[in-house]
Amino acid sequence: MSTTYDEMPDTQREYLQRRAAVLDLLRQYLAQCEFGADLPTAVSMAMDLGLSAGEVGPVLTQLDALGEIVYRGGPRAGRSYRLRRGEQHPDDVALDRDVREKIASGHYRQGAPLPTGILADRYGLMPLQFRRACRRLIADRLIAHDENGPYGPGLYVVRQARPKAF
Repeated sequence: MSTTYDEMPDTQREYLQRRAAVLDLLRQYLAQCEFGADLPTAVSMAMDLGLSAGEVGPVLTQLDALGEIVYRGGPRAGRSYRLRRGEQHPDDVALDRDVREKIASGHYRQGAPLPTGILADRYGLMPLQFRRACRRLIADRLIAHDENGPYGPGLYVVRQARPKAF
């Protein structure tokens, strides 16, 4: 049974409120950055906003999982930048291509469940990242979430893709 917001301990509610405030601050900060341009480090952003890097880093990871930015901080350090609305995250391209090809070839047939755990593991994606990676497939109506699917809740192939004409 899940706990409602009102039933949470004050410390947990305060944490969630603070996290939401940091998320809003970072979104405002990032809105000033050009699309595709390198982002400052989490430490620099934290200093600019008067926050701790410990508050900023996890929220940048969340924004990456939501597909708003590409964040390569921490152990994955590298180039971080802001994505345009609808722009595909570079970590999602291979999974998207693989699923499209397998649907087009008939490997994943209409009505079949998508092997989400296997795919997430193969492409090194956490659950929120996997959801982000499937957005285009869902938007193109190749797959859909079915709460009452024949194999339980999950993503299912809803129509076959047309093979590419050469």
